Amino acid sequence: MRFANRVTILLAILIVISSLIQFLAFDRIFLSTTNTLLLATNEKAAQNIGETLASYFTRTQDVVKTIAADPDIRENPNSLNKVNSLIPEINMIFILDTQGNVLRATGANTGANVAKRDYFPRAMQGETYISNVFTSAANRQVIAIATPILENGSVSGVVVASVWLHDNYLSSMFDNKSFGRNGIIMITDAEGIVIYHPDKSRIGKKASIFDKLQEPSGTVTMVNGAGEEQYIGYSKLPGSNWLVAVRTPTAELKELRRLVIYQIIAVSLITIFLAVAIGIYTLRRYIKPFERLVQAFSSVRKGKYRAITPTDYASEFDEIVQAYNLTVKRLEDLHNALRGAADIDGLTGAYNRRAFDQTLASLYSEMQAGSLTSLGILFLDLDNFKNLNDTQGHQAGDDVLRDFAALARSVVEPRTLFRYGGDEFVIILRDLPRSTIISLAEELRSLSEKELRGCTMSIGIATYPENSNSIDELLVFADKALYISKSMKNTVTASL
Repeated sequence: MRFANRVTILLAILIVISSLIQFLAFDRIFLSTTNTLLLATNEKAAQNIGETLASYFTRTQDVVKTIAADPDIRENPNSLNKVNSLIPEINMIFILDTQGNVLRATGANTGANVAKRDYFPRAMQGETYISNVFTSAANRQVIAIATPILENGSVSGVVVASVWLHDNYLSSMFDNKSFGRNGIIMITDAEGIVIYHPDKSRIGKKASIFDKLQEPSGTVTMVNGAGEEQYIGYSKLPGSNWLVAVRTPTAELKELRRLVIYQIIAVSLITIFLAVAIGIYTLRRYIKPFERLVQAFSSVRKGKYRAITPTDYASEFDEIVQAYNLTVKRLEDLHNALRGAADIDGLTGAYNRRAFDQTLASLYSEMQAGSLTSLGILFLDLDNFKNLNDTQGHQAGDDVLRDFAALARSVVEPRTLFRYGGDEFVIILRDLPRSTIISLAEELRSLSEKELRGCTMSIGIATYPENSNSIDELLVFADKALYISKSMKNTVTASL
């Protein structure tokens, strides 16, 4: 056998072995990375949903406490009915005496006695209490939020808000959230009874996984009753021990993995054939690109979803590049879908403090690299907001926050608006002249004065490069400008 043939065969064998090793390495990295990523993302999504749910109950408790503190509402059936009609979270409101007798109720007859319900003695002891699921006298599965009526330092009755599980506000909160093609959210009470599930027939039944999830939060991989393996991320609400679980079928990942495997095998066979035909040239031409591909797959483990540029590879690698880019795109889409509320403030729809910090880090890098031409940072604070909250209740305050966020999005791009905390917002405007930034701020102040109920807006502005070439200093200047505006209220102040 000629030496050239021997070399060609040897190179072919080496390429076969190398391709096999790299394929196995990819498969291992792919599985370990995606398993870890999806489990962690599901857990984070469950924690975010838990925070949303806790906020929902806090708002509902605030409403019930407001009714308990206002005799004009709780003693007037018409006022009680009107309040109930304005609150979609609550189906019915009951006013009880100290014996558990129903004195007044919205949409129901009085005269019933609920003293044996677990929420009644808890409320009579001065506690605001959220019950587990129970079956009402009307044969509905409900939860109750109860709070005491305090008069002259003692409990003189109880206000109860009833939420029906099969006709409740939770459906509107979570039905439109998706986690992959077949991922779901499930919420249970402290005894494992399903409060929310996309399959409404599951509501009111015991969740089979509840007793298996003992930690405050975590991740597991389980097989459900239908024999489907699922990634499960979960979190329990502090105090109530209610469970929020996000479940994603592993079949979606396995389907994607099979597609990538088939494409890699096909391209590997083509590569081996070319290696036999071309010999040493093939060896030098194809081993290095394969190594770069393995490095690219390894980068996915670090959370770097970077597509490969096809022009950086020979045309024979088009299918592998497409397979990799398809994998990265689908993983990034799935990751972003699961991470959806992580960056969004649940009340206003604006980006939250976490997203604000990430944006600042990105702007800092651009400023250091010299690629940022101009930047405006606006600190915004609602005037008279605390007084509104104290006098009209948290619901009115929440409405004003939502109204302002909608107003701001009508003036600037939604991606530029951040909720900094409480009634404070930040707007980041880039690549605009300073005069335009000030004009937009004045437009927003004017609209707030006209449209917001009982509140105006104070705004402080700092711009780059006029005020500073440091992100940290811009924040300080904008905050100082806001302080000046707050002292006068309903004012726009631009840092000099």
